Amino acid sequence: MNDVPVDRLMSTDLTTIERGAAAADAAKEMRETGVGSILVVDPDGTLAGLITATDFVALVRDNDPKDRTPVEAFMTTDVVTVGREDTVAELAEPTAHGYTHLPVTDADGKPIGVVSTTDLTAHLSKAR
Repeated sequence: MNDVPVDRLMSTDLTTIERGAAAADAAKEMRETGVGSILVVDPDGTLAGLITATDFVALVRDNDPKDRTPVEAFMTTDVVTVGREDTVAELAEPTAHGYTHLPVTDADGKPIGVVSTTDLTAHLSKAR
């Protein structure tokens, strides 16, 4: 059960937005797609950051939510990522530290999936 590779439970239907986009655009995209996080990518597709619903709470608390704040002003830039060959057991440490969305990247740092605590919970519930 713990040796299952990440690529068996990651979501591959990625919601992304380019660096420089406005926070309002990121929020709209998240709302329209129903996701809890959005990946911020550079023009070449490399992962630049991650925005979660929690980040938006902080943005609204600290700013006028209708302003044109760029996404890089509040995205997480020190993003914890995993590889497609990592196992469920290797997800234990980052999730224990409160990470709820872990981008899965390829060797070039480009996102190929996302594993959320929801994905992990679903996997673990099926394994029982």
